[in-house]
Amino acid sequence: MSRFLPGSRVWLPLIGLSLLAAVFAYTAQADSTLTIPVPEEAARNKKVTLTLRIPPKTEPLTIQDKPVKMASKRSLIIWNSNPLPPLSKQDEFKTIMQKFQDKGWIKLFTSREVLAVGKVDKYLAVRVLEQVCDSVLEILQAPDVSRLVRKVNLDATDIEDLRRLVQRFGTELVMFGNNPTKIDKDLLQLQERIKNARQGILKVIKVEGIEDGGTVIHLGVD
Repeated sequence: MSRFLPGSRVWLPLIGLSLLAAVFAYTAQADSTLTIPVPEEAARNKKVTLTLRIPPKTEPLTIQDKPVKMASKRSLIIWNSNPLPPLSKQDEFKTIMQKFQDKGWIKLFTSREVLAVGKVDKYLAVRVLEQVCDSVLEILQAPDVSRLVRKVNLDATDIEDLRRLVQRFGTELVMFGNNPTKIDKDLLQLQERIKNARQGILKVIKVEGIEDGGTVIHLGVD
């Protein structure tokens, strides 16, 4: 009767598979599950051997975070605590704006107050320049612009000074939503209109006295 009982060659693989099944059933309830795929041909074979090797060190490896290297220095964020430094006292901006103020083209009270302050930074300077350009360019919007350019108290050199400031503060004007290229184009148009409207007009350049008590008036023709 003992010959009908299977030998150890059959029982040992079955016991091993049962142990593995019990281990897998336990690990399925844990945080992670280990799955070992077995080919169909091997599953039909009675002599299947599975080997599970557990290393002596099972702690998770710690990976140190490496610092991120920038591709170039341009990608760094540089903080500038003084992005708009004050203009120097000898800056031509103050001289030009004072001339426009004397001629009545600085109409806003806040702009006049800015010029009255000793230190003017680029932010306020650009705001004043923006207001002066808007006031001056209103001449081109007048219905009688041809007659107005003959009587306006501005000359071509005044417009040239404005154009130079617009080119200088072009970046700041863009920051405040302006188009410096268009402003310069409109100022150039106004400058040419003033030149053409005043051709052949005599202007007093200089008045001086002479030894006999007379007066000499120097005239120029535009």
